[in-house]
Amino acid sequence: MKRLRLHLSYANVVSTLALFLVLGGATALATNEIPKRSVGARQLRPGAITADKIRKHAVSAPKIEAGAVKSGKIADFAVKEAKLANGSVSNAKLQSESVSTEKIQGDAVTGAQLDEQSIGQVPSAASANLAAFAESANPSAFAKVDQEGNVEPANSKGGVSVSQGKEAGIYCIAVPGFAPRGAQVTPQYNGSGGASAFLTIGGTASCPAPQVEVQTFNNASRVKEPFYVVLYR
Repeated sequence: MKRLRLHLSYANVVSTLALFLVLGGATALATNEIPKRSVGARQLRPGAITADKIRKHAVSAPKIEAGAVKSGKIADFAVKEAKLANGSVSNAKLQSESVSTEKIQGDAVTGAQLDEQSIGQVPSAASANLAAFAESANPSAFAKVDQEGNVEPANSKGGVSVSQGKEAGIYCIAVPGFAPRGAQVTPQYNGSGGASAFLTIGGTASCPAPQVEVQTFNNASRVKEPFYVVLYR
């Protein structure tokens, strides 16, 4: 003990104290380092990891749990056309009435996509029907023809010309400018007998196309009879 006191000095005391402080500080510094894999989900305070703490591209597709990203988490207009895979939006994914008229590109719906039974008559078709009715009411050509094949100009239209066939009761009707696609013939009642008339469109042996052949009868005999004829384009 006496020997220890002889060697104990101020310098020795200060040096020893400094050594303890250094050792104590090193221990404190060492305890501030977090060991690997020591912080888990239970050690994280709610709200501790904010958006600015996440490194760019750190959250990749494999890190996202299935069904984790719901519609409420997607910003408006965030999913653009370039982000959609081909064929990813199927009929089952479309909400009822979600595709409105303004969402359909011009000329996108063609005749092959239309159910013809589901649509009514288009306005132009209705106009075409009116045109057909007008044609019936005001035909392109008509004529009143006597039994000798003469056309009465006052009751005719369209430049109808008539020639008699080789046999009695056969008349060949011609119209300049078009080949008739429809026609009607009516015998002129002469007050007695049973007059009748028939016609053929498209040409016959007696009246080659584009002429129309008219045959007139009285009872069962083909004879010359006056008639009215109407011709359509």
